[in-house]
Amino acid sequence: MPETPVVYEDVEVLDDDGLGFTCRIGDARAFIGKYVPVNGTTVRRKGDRGRLTLPRWFVEQQGLPLKQRMTDRELEEWYALALLHVAAATEAVALSPGDATAQAALEHAQAQLAAALAIRARRNNPSR
Repeated sequence: MPETPVVYEDVEVLDDDGLGFTCRIGDARAFIGKYVPVNGTTVRRKGDRGRLTLPRWFVEQQGLPLKQRMTDRELEEWYALALLHVAAATEAVALSPGDATAQAALEHAQAQLAAALAIRARRNNPSR
């Protein structure tokens, strides 16, 4: 569910740099890191107008427009799974120090956990 892509049409890129781009999605303005968009994205540079496809976890974490958000149960299941992935990836790194693939898997798992925590925090404190 968190990896499910969310597609936005008629997105306008307002600015870009080496780290990503700032765009308008409906009435929202957002910075999108260069590695965040997934297959199907047609915008990347200032002046581009078209389709932006993002992972659902990123959309929820950033509070971008979304027709239907993850339910609390889906969020808690994702959070629990992210905890398990971090534990497994940490063990893999400990068993194979210096393994770049294991380290990359740990960093990905940690990013997923951080995203889940950010969404949980936003839901628990809506004024943020």
